[in-house]
Amino acid sequence: MQTYLVERMEGDDVVTVRIVNAPSPFKAAALSTDRNVTVRTWEKDWIRVTDENRGHIFAYCFASDEDSDSSRHGPPKAPEKPRKTQKADQRAG
Repeated sequence: MQTYLVERMEGDDVVTVRIVNAPSPFKAAALSTDRNVTVRTWEKDWIRVTDENRGHIFAYCFASDEDSDSSRHGPPKAPEKPRKTQKADQRAG
């Protein structure tokens, strides 16, 4: 197993730091927080995982679980834009 530096972040501020042995950076993020994670979508509360041996940094955020208590995850997220709107926004920007 690989060793990862896992930091829980609030914006640019480090809130907690842990060293975790895990088979992947994704598993390291989930194991260190005891919550489901997903690839980061610009959330204020997120997890930075560093593989210091390879020099790689990964970013994850907490996944919302429809079956779990919603109070653990903060307010509900706004609905995502349809794919056509996302592509139009990318072309415009």
